[in-house]
Amino acid sequence: MTEQLPPNVQTIADRLGEAWGETVDVGPGWFELITRLDTQLARLSPGYVLEQCKTKYGTLRYYARPEDSEDVDTQMTFNEIIRDAEDESARICEDCGEPGQQVALHGWIWTLCATHTQHRLRSEPAR
Repeated sequence: MTEQLPPNVQTIADRLGEAWGETVDVGPGWFELITRLDTQLARLSPGYVLEQCKTKYGTLRYYARPEDSEDVDTQMTFNEIIRDAEDESARICEDCGEPGQQVALHGWIWTLCATHTQHRLRSEPAR
C-alpha cells in the first residue's frame, strides 16, 4: 500500500517500526499536516520511530516516540507537537485539506468539508 503514497508521505511511512506494518492510514487531505508534523518531530529527534498513523473518531492519531525516549523534556515536547497536530486535524477535511468539521455518518465520525460530507452521504450505504 505504501508504494502508492506521495514521496513526502512515503518518507513518513518508512519510519514505521517493523512490528507496526507499513501503512499510513489517513486521507490525502491530511498529507500536508502529517508532513509538517514529521518535519517538526525530525528536528527534535531525527531518528524518531512511528508506530501508527491513522484516523480514529474523526481525528489524526499519530503514535511515535523519539529515538532517545529517556530524555523527559524531549518526550514532553514531542508529545505536545503531536497533540497540536491531532487537534488541528479536527478542523481539516481528511479528503481534500480544506476547512472541515467533525460529522457522524453511518456510525462513523469523520472530519470533512461540506462537499465531502455530501459526497459520502450519497455514496456510502447505511450500515
